[in-house]
Amino acid sequence: RDCLERLGAAGDFELRSILPAPEAYGYRNKMEFTVAEAAGATVIGLHEADRYDVVLDTERCLLQSEAMNTLLAEVRGQARDRALAVYDQDSGQGLLRFVTLREGRRTGDRMVNIVVAAPDVERLQPVAEALVARVPSTASVVLNVNAKKAAVAVGTEEHVLVGRDHITERLDDLTFQVSANSFFQTNTLQAERLFGLVEQACELTGEETVLDLYSGTGAISLLLARRCRHVYGIEVAAAAVDDATRNARANGIDNCTFLAGEVRHVLPTFVRDGVTAAVVVADPPRAGFHPKALQALVALAPVRIVYVSCNPATLARDVGDLLRQGYRLEWVQPVDMFPQTPHIEAVARLRRA
Repeated sequence: RDCLERLGAAGDFELRSILPAPEAYGYRNKMEFTVAEAAGATVIGLHEADRYDVVLDTERCLLQSEAMNTLLAEVRGQARDRALAVYDQDSGQGLLRFVTLREGRRTGDRMVNIVVAAPDVERLQPVAEALVARVPSTASVVLNVNAKKAAVAVGTEEHVLVGRDHITERLDDLTFQVSANSFFQTNTLQAERLFGLVEQACELTGEETVLDLYSGTGAISLLLARRCRHVYGIEVAAAAVDDATRNARANGIDNCTFLAGEVRHVLPTFVRDGVTAAVVVADPPRAGFHPKALQALVALAPVRIVYVSCNPATLARDVGDLLRQGYRLEWVQPVDMFPQTPHIEAVARLRRA
């Protein structure tokens, strides 16, 4: 409430009680770990709080499943046994940079994404085979290559070492393909409740055209498609758009169209082309809306906006802009998507005055 009133100048609105998560531990379906060297040994883990130069060797993470912890231990053991070189940020030398684990909570699929500085498939193929031998439910082991200085766990090229290039997950009665670099809500069980809340907030009658901004792998789009005439999803990550298109096809949904590009660039073309939408759902990154994207949203003039946010400060900033453009904030529902952390998700519904 403080953010919305102080930063967004929001007046009278309903702030609902926090929707608690069904699981306090072991809930994350994705974890990203950094590979580093400490005292001559390879460590794989999380950064110490407020220290990007210190990596804590994480033997067991309570936020992920035991199967994911087993995979983490196996990667560490393989890296040490095979003396795989750790990437050094200063010199640009070495191989291993990050390890990202993903899991289908409803399907049991697991993925290991090894992010490296060079496409050394030959050296990492035996590692992938050892991972599958240790955890047979591992459906995908992929190699992402990031040869740039930027310390990000996303590569410019990808090689499948074992299995598929994706895992599957189920939400409600739909099945989703999730690739290594696609966005998918990290708490599957709570995501089902979050998306149910979004669906209720949309108040669909079956005749609407809906825009899903920052649509990721299409989870919200496909869930809403069953309740409206057509959904357009806009997403900047091409891999996620490919996943969304495959997900629509796999679920027999033909009233979704997914477009690749930044919302600030794609949304104005909708306005210029005369496309109208009664409802807009937006789930932007922590930075919130780009000013040009928000300007285009106002020009589109949907009747209802359902804003899903993981950052109360940028939510308040964007809500304040929308209030000044003639919208009214009706209610905000906080959702605990990230137990054991200070972070909170929130769903806000706005209506054109």
